[in-house]
Amino acid sequence: MEKHLGQLYQQKTKYSRSSLEGRKLDWDNRPDSFKEYDGEYLILPGPLPDDGKSLWQSLRERKSVRKYTGEKLSPEELNRLLWAVNGTTRGTAPKDFYFRTAPSAGGLYPVETYIQINRVRDFKPGIYHYSVPKHGLHLLQEGEFGSSLAGAALDQPMVENSAVNFLWTAVTSRTFWKYGQRGIRYIYMDAGHVGQNLYLAAAALDLGCCVIGAFFDDEVNKLLGVDGEDETIVYMASVGRP
Repeated sequence: MEKHLGQLYQQKTKYSRSSLEGRKLDWDNRPDSFKEYDGEYLILPGPLPDDGKSLWQSLRERKSVRKYTGEKLSPEELNRLLWAVNGTTRGTAPKDFYFRTAPSAGGLYPVETYIQINRVRDFKPGIYHYSVPKHGLHLLQEGEFGSSLAGAALDQPMVENSAVNFLWTAVTSRTFWKYGQRGIRYIYMDAGHVGQNLYLAAAALDLGCCVIGAFFDDEVNKLLGVDGEDETIVYMASVGRP
């Protein structure tokens, strides 16, 4: 029986004792572990005092929620969600390297966070990029993109009805630099870690969340202004008040 492309990839990228070869890393050309845009970033206050639910309660309450009230989120809620997803926990040498709230294979952090705001108090609707070192947001495009993004997500109404949508791209060269073609496995693992962080943060804040794997890749990439090759959409999530 003919194997599917995914099965072939899984077989071709297996490690085995007989074929495992070391890779010589080109440290002079190591890709950056985060992306920055030119222009002003709106700086967020960072992690706030721990006055919410316990981790264990958040785990128990975590679930996918697809219906939202249409009520706006507060800036404080957005701040906490963003920090939970991809915020820094500590910096270290070499310069401009940051550990994050979600783990990443090899500390390479291929996942970039964008958000599409429908309804957040004090924020203009539009598409933003999240800066890891600044813990800030840069407005890429101002406007009402909920309907367009919902259409790109196979017409799932929760995308338009949510307060905010998280869009995670992968800068593939960051992972390929160390792991070669096997790196695709690790990119999707990393995205899964980030998605679970959002679920738990939403549960802790009594918000609804639902991750999304069904979308027209090229349409989402176009909305974000990424090339779909070195940087491409891999995962999405909607968040709102249930």
